Amino acid sequence: MPTPAERQALLFLAAVALIGGGARAVGTRALGRELTRAEQGDPPSADLAARALDAQLAAVDSARSRGKAKPSAARAGSSRPRQRPNLAAERVAAPVLPVDVNLASAAELERLPRVGPALAARLVAWRDAHGPFESVESLRHVRGIGPATARLLAPLVTFSGRYSPSQSEAPPSSNRRTAPAS
Repeated sequence: MPTPAERQALLFLAAVALIGGGARAVGTRALGRELTRAEQGDPPSADLAARALDAQLAAVDSARSRGKAKPSAARAGSSRPRQRPNLAAERVAAPVLPVDVNLASAAELERLPRVGPALAARLVAWRDAHGPFESVESLRHVRGIGPATARLLAPLVTFSGRYSPSQSEAPPSSNRRTAPAS
């Protein structure tokens, strides 16, 4: 049996829900009437266009803020299937000129789709430690680049012919000592 304070709280919440639902219903009816008038040929009021634009902007802002937020514990354990990223949208934002992975800085690599600051830093670190990349498949040595990302990057990257550990024993050096001729 709820206590008197719990009853008051439940009544308050029920009243708020009823008032909110009523306000929404009244607003929906008013918008419906204006839309019906607009369909019949009456010019819609300027207020209708402004409210529709405000509602659309609010929906876009809400979607953007949800995309940037970290997943909560409730969402992380949900049974909803994870949405796959839209690869077509990423291709539109891709750079026009191919990026030379062996010469590009981390900032230049970040302009590639699916490459953020952390992955760009790992690419540069791997390149510095192991020499230049030879192909798209060699990019897969870097943690964070799987088959799908490699396929996405294939038309967007090139590979220069710099020093490669598999081609010689040591990197070229301008201060390398040469053996005296005897």
